[in-house]
Amino acid sequence: MMKRETEKAKLTVTIDKQMKKEFAQLCEDIGLPVSAVVSALMSQAVRKQEVRLSSLDLNGFTPKEAAELRRRWEELKAMRDKMYAEAVK
Repeated sequence: MMKRETEKAKLTVTIDKQMKKEFAQLCEDIGLPVSAVVSALMSQAVRKQEVRLSSLDLNGFTPKEAAELRRRWEELKAMRDKMYAEAVK
């Protein structure tokens, strides 16, 4: 397959400094320059005509799952506090 020649253009994106640092580290870890990874992500989005973003949090939970875990955690804390209050009577 012959590589096609294309005219290049620059893209400037404003992002959080820490995010830039972490993304650059990720790219370095997989052995690719940031521009190559961004270009590949953009090419994939155009080719598939979709942008897939994950709504998972840092622990891998959906917002619904995270809310349920927080609710259960609050229930457990309330039970613990009730048991403690009864024990010190």
